[in-house]
Amino acid sequence: MAHWRNWAAIALAASVIGGVLAQQPKPEPVKPASATTAAPSTTPTAKADALTTMLTEARAAYAKTRDYTGTFTRQESLKGVLGPEEVAVMKMRVQPVGVYVRFARPETAAGMEVIYSAAARDGKVRYRPAGIAGRKGFQKLEVDDSQFLAANRHPVPEWGIGGIIERLARAIAREKTLNNPVEVYTSDYQFDGRNVTRYEILTRRPHAFRYAARMVVYVDNQTKLPVRFEAYDDPKPGATTGDLLEAYSFTDLKFNTGLGENTFAD
Repeated sequence: MAHWRNWAAIALAASVIGGVLAQQPKPEPVKPASATTAAPSTTPTAKADALTTMLTEARAAYAKTRDYTGTFTRQESLKGVLGPEEVAVMKMRVQPVGVYVRFARPETAAGMEVIYSAAARDGKVRYRPAGIAGRKGFQKLEVDDSQFLAANRHPVPEWGIGGIIERLARAIAREKTLNNPVEVYTSDYQFDGRNVTRYEILTRRPHAFRYAARMVVYVDNQTKLPVRFEAYDDPKPGATTGDLLEAYSFTDLKFNTGLGENTFAD
């Protein structure tokens, strides 16, 4: 069954390269001009309420989700260098956490495969590198393997939608604990053919534990789940936009497809 799963994933990855994965959607403002970025609220509690409501609804919606499949797109800055946009097939189980990801492009990442199940006895990540190194098959790594995390900004169990929700919640909670101001701007957008709300979150006060100076999250109006997340550093002198730290998108989503444990076994 596992061998069939791998060959099926390879076939799927190959087919989507020329189709869905070749044309990644971009967030677009909803027209007419009502979609322009809203002016900031003059009431701090109102701003906090909007963000709190969004996170509460996202957590509740995710808790009701059993599993989902789709296209995972990421771009990460590592050691100050922004890597290429990477696109993969993703299968996720919410509880116990299960992760299956196989990258299709770019060529340098094609074939990289990552599998994890919190239900597995050893609790390890199965990892097959891209390229020639992948011909040796899967390696078993600890979830917090330092070498793996040097090439990936987050541990595998945090790669999905749930990881985005909690990452954002932790970042906001940290700012509130430090009594730092958090600015929130909302606007109507479309992403992957669906109506979403765009939340732009600014944490202008620098400190050693700040996650990002600016975060942008697109939340599906129907599912209440984030489908794209971006984080930026402070702008450099003379620039108006900070460097991208990381960006993640989830498209072509299908929920509650009945993924079994065999999906997360190598």
